[in-house]
Amino acid sequence: MDLSTLMTEKSTQLVAAVVAALVLMRLILPFVAYDSTVGRVILFFWHPDARDSSRGVSAELHHATLQNMDSTFLALLVVFALIRPFVLQAYYIPSASMEPTLYGQPEGRKDRVLVNKYIYWTRPPQRQDILVFRAPAEATPGHAPQDYIKRLIGLPGDTIEVRAHHAYINGKKLDEPYLPTDLDTANGMLADMAPVQVPAGHYFMMGDNRGNSSDSRVWGFLPAENVHGKAMCVFWPIVAKDPDHLEKGRHFAMRLLH
Repeated sequence: MDLSTLMTEKSTQLVAAVVAALVLMRLILPFVAYDSTVGRVILFFWHPDARDSSRGVSAELHHATLQNMDSTFLALLVVFALIRPFVLQAYYIPSASMEPTLYGQPEGRKDRVLVNKYIYWTRPPQRQDILVFRAPAEATPGHAPQDYIKRLIGLPGDTIEVRAHHAYINGKKLDEPYLPTDLDTANGMLADMAPVQVPAGHYFMMGDNRGNSSDSRVWGFLPAENVHGKAMCVFWPIVAKDPDHLEKGRHFAMRLLH
């Protein structure tokens, strides 16, 4: 998911608009009287005491609000400068390639996940981890690099084979309880792949929706340095229907990923 794609999301646009409004209020407040109309509106928004009609506004409240603003922006700076690049980051699912584990429908449900960006500082990725990574150039020829989310199937040195959409590791069928139940009717072009060995420093990635996933079967091995982190949990939507099981009704969609 590149920046241009991210900025088309309504939720991202809303957050950006809110942050811009907060910054604008911080820039305006030092230059307006605290008891002016503009000053009262800003203080009302930022400080609960300004909403108490019995207290009114004061120079002390004006000063306290400026301090409150500065601490808020410092917290935002820490989030965007430290936590987001190095600790946790939110991603949305842009396609159906990980269904039914994660939904990414163009006009429907788009799951949001939190990605742990520091876990692989302490250990290497493990088989069947769900990874967010920068797709290799072969995955998006002629286009800007994009972030993908897939499941790690093959580790360095493994021999990977695909038969009827099922992965075989060194000749043994991998237990994959997360796969869709309709693989028999999935896209046959991706159903089988001759054995290949994963080179050092690379991984073999596959989407859970085997018939509708551009993954290592199509564009080859993923360099280890392209990995951003491990998808830990779905944090949005909190409650939703599964598009392929609407008859089950709404349920808690927020959950840990395995």
